[in-house]
Amino acid sequence: MPGRRRAPGAVRRLPDGFPRLGATWAAKTVATVGVVGGAALAVSLPVSASPSTLALPTVASSDGQSRTAALTASRSEARAAAPAAPAVEAPADAAPAAPEAVGVAGVKAVAKPKPKPKPKPVAEKDSSSSSSSSSSSSASSSSSSSARKVNVSSGAISSKCGSIGLDSNAARLCTAVQKTFGVSSIGGYRPNAGEHSTGEAIDFMVSRSKGDAVAAFVQANAGAYDVKYVIWRQRYWAPGKSWRMMEDRGSITANHYDHVHVTVN
Repeated sequence: MPGRRRAPGAVRRLPDGFPRLGATWAAKTVATVGVVGGAALAVSLPVSASPSTLALPTVASSDGQSRTAALTASRSEARAAAPAAPAVEAPADAAPAAPEAVGVAGVKAVAKPKPKPKPKPVAEKDSSSSSSSSSSSSASSSSSSSARKVNVSSGAISSKCGSIGLDSNAARLCTAVQKTFGVSSIGGYRPNAGEHSTGEAIDFMVSRSKGDAVAAFVQANAGAYDVKYVIWRQRYWAPGKSWRMMEDRGSITANHYDHVHVTVN
């Protein structure tokens, strides 16, 4: 073009009829093929290959098929040169254990328990025989009781002991003491006075010497008159026991120094 300087040397021109756009496309295509081929070659190289294996083979031609054949050959050589992996064996005690024999639904079978022996029937007792035996025993006890009463007592209760509200045992004991020791002052029933209110208690008003004799007589005949206990001179006695002192109640009469108290069952 006029007005521009040209570089020294011969000017190289494209052949006639070859456009500038086609030349640019051809140059880019060649560069792209070179980049792609280099990347493919780098990816296909094995990591554990030796330096001699990593050396790229010399390719005289730029043909794609020759380059692919050379890369395949280098991979085969690298695989052949790599050592084989050792075989792994399972441990001897890793074999599966045989399952234990069980019954239905995973429950071990157990021996069937022996059946319990059936209870033997018990023969019913004859009601007539039992009733007769009970009636005979009650009759014998009542007869022995009545015999004891008849043998101990004289069979009669004094007018004094029968008029002071005593029950049968207390009246008989009262009569025996009155006739034996000639005691005339005798206390019996009193309202709101504990056992005196039930007719089971007797008070023999006596002197010291006669009181000792009355207390000894009651002790000796306690079984015959069904005596419950005796109180005399601030002391307490019951059948099968010994005399024991009582608390001070504040007076001679309250402490039973002037009378013998007897309670029967």
